[in-house]
Amino acid sequence: MALSTAGSNGHAVGVEVDGVRYPSARQAAEALGLPTSTVQRRTHNPNFPNYRWLGATPGKRAVHDPGNCLLAKALIEPTPWPLDGGARRANVLDPNFDPPRVIRRVGWVRCMRCQRFHFSGDVARARMCLDCGGAGGMPTGPRPDADA
Repeated sequence: MALSTAGSNGHAVGVEVDGVRYPSARQAAEALGLPTSTVQRRTHNPNFPNYRWLGATPGKRAVHDPGNCLLAKALIEPTPWPLDGGARRANVLDPNFDPPRVIRRVGWVRCMRCQRFHFSGDVARARMCLDCGGAGGMPTGPRPDADA
């Protein structure tokens, strides 16, 4: 009979009670009419020799390490670079996926209204600078319609 791997650490957790094998402590508890915790305690207690844990005894759980956790990692955003005339684009990556996913692209773009360059946090969506009422960055250079 195949043993299930329903344990929290991936080990087989089959149980044998009075010579009858069960694929899990929960199924043994249902068949015997006992709580699951009682069956689990008896399998690890030498006072109950007819209860046997089939498989590795669960060890200590691994300590949570945020470094190897694949959830809630901060986005990898490049720092703004000097004005290059809009020649370069950089990816913003989400490391919560393996391999990391590209979320958006950043870089210098011209404002669609005043035509001044601004550093945009999303070159596809933020196409107008803050002065013109958009969601882009602060524009560089003088306003083209300003009095000189």
